[in-house]
Amino acid sequence: MALLQTQDRGLHPQSVALAHVTLEALLMPDCKMPERPLQAVRDERKEEEKLEYDPLGSARGIVNGLRLSVTLWSFVALVVILTR
Repeated sequence: MALLQTQDRGLHPQSVALAHVTLEALLMPDCKMPERPLQAVRDERKEEEKLEYDPLGSARGIVNGLRLSVTLWSFVALVVILTR
């Protein structure tokens, strides 16, 4: 079994510079989030809430359940008929 070679764990100048630039970008005190994107997200949520209310939703669920039941029972009947 080969021995694992340890690599030099010293800091490289490029990684230090990249970390410094990244930290400066993250900690910029003058940077403020624009209000408009947040407003757009709120508007989208309001539209979704309006679309979520469906007075016929329960009826559609029952009809879809009946369709699924008929389809599955038809498949079972077909298998029974073909195996005889």
